[in-house]
Amino acid sequence: MTAIPIGLGAGGRELWSSIADEYALDPAQKVQLLEACRAKDRLDRLDGLLRGDIDSWARLTHRLQTDDYELKIDAALTQANATANLMKQLLAALRLPDVATGKRPQYRGARGAQAPSVPGGKKAGTVTALEKFREASGG
Repeated sequence: MTAIPIGLGAGGRELWSSIADEYALDPAQKVQLLEACRAKDRLDRLDGLLRGDIDSWARLTHRLQTDDYELKIDAALTQANATANLMKQLLAALRLPDVATGKRPQYRGARGAQAPSVPGGKKAGTVTALEKFREASGG
């Protein structure tokens, strides 16, 4: 049994226990799990805000330069969606084995822009569709 990190809320502690007690995690996976547990706690607080259990949806702030007040509305729904996506990515990054088969998900590298393999973007001797069209049309 792995000790539950200090500072987690009820949801985060439950998520930690359900995964850390079931799987042998390496140090990197423990860090990812801790961040997922913190995201779970943030989601729980944002859910309370969205359901109206917490009264901090809007607040008045005084502008220091003037005598005006400004109404600030929290973007709780946007933040909840972003946090849910973060938690999903962190849990997927753990690559925990499937309960039924015991197999881990396939490792996939980070996605991003792909650099051309050859300067100019094509291999030597490769003809692009545009070049074929120009040749066929006589231009």
